[in-house]
Amino acid sequence: MRPARTKRHVQFSSPKAAANESRYPNIVQLAVGGDELDVTLGRRIINFHKSRHIQPHHGRTIIRQQQIFYRWCFSDFATAREFMEQFGGEFPEANVAKLPDLLRGD
Repeated sequence: MRPARTKRHVQFSSPKAAANESRYPNIVQLAVGGDELDVTLGRRIINFHKSRHIQPHHGRTIIRQQQIFYRWCFSDFATAREFMEQFGGEFPEANVAKLPDLLRGD
């Protein structure tokens, strides 16, 4: 993994993570405490994917204002929204522009 600096944050990117974000454009980023994902939360996330018979696809890791964000990538918006409702998180700013008008509040 190599860090890529931007004005606001550092991204740790691998070719696979970048490919996942292109192939599965509905991205949810989840802030984590400390520097790694909690084991219990990780198991709940794995169970979320298993219960829907989908493979987990990880995106890039972002460090912004001393906060670490892990990204999960989904092929459809409905599943990404369910993930966000269950675990929290947010849609990255770049993805908000792609959301349907009704969901953005336009």
